[in-house]
Amino acid sequence: MIRRSITLAIALAAACGPGKSDDTDTGEPTTAATTETDPPATGTTTGTGDPPTGTTDTTTTGTTGTTGTTDSSTTAEPTTTIGTTGDSEDFDQLGECAVPMVCEEFFHDDGEIQGHWDGPEGFLDVERCILTGLRDGTPGRYVYGVNTQVANGGSLETNRIIVHADRTVTFASHFKGSFFDNDTDSNTEVFEPAQTCTIVDAAFFDNCFENHDDWTHYSECMRIEKWWTDCVAMGPRCE
Repeated sequence: MIRRSITLAIALAAACGPGKSDDTDTGEPTTAATTETDPPATGTTTGTGDPPTGTTDTTTTGTTGTTGTTDSSTTAEPTTTIGTTGDSEDFDQLGECAVPMVCEEFFHDDGEIQGHWDGPEGFLDVERCILTGLRDGTPGRYVYGVNTQVANGGSLETNRIIVHADRTVTFASHFKGSFFDNDTDSNTEVFEPAQTCTIVDAAFFDNCFENHDDWTHYSECMRIEKWWTDCVAMGPRCE
């Protein structure tokens, strides 16, 4: 207020003084006459508040914002890989064979989640049924597999087996597993084509019952690769 009074007095004196024209542009301009605003500070934007009519606000969460920084708090998802091999046709056809089931289907537990690696202490009744049927060459359908559970996933192997009257078998296998680690979540599915094999001698199964009715019976007697030999890929066969 004091500065305005002094400025006004000077202006009046100048107007009334000798030799002065009517031009009032001399003297110090007032602050109110300044129309240019200060430039924005470096690194910031001027688009504060609501965007003007006809423009689009493109600011989104998780992208570069108005401060020029990037939100890096989003956790990356593990990469998922899915692999399928083989054709299910053989496996499906053996499941449709019009032959009786000799024993109930059975999936042996295996893996660290079950708390053991060798299975139950002695033969289960269904295990004895399967081994006896194979030893005697009893014709019919058998379904046997292994259910494995470990710390980072699990799998299920299923074998569809047809025993023929000539002491041969035709079987096809299906494997499905899901495993994960810090970077990968992997899902795998495999169909093995049908094979026809010859059942091993009866002495193998007798030895299982006589010498492996303990913790060793699973590893020594309940593995399908030990049950037959001379396998040939011949496609599905029901009889």
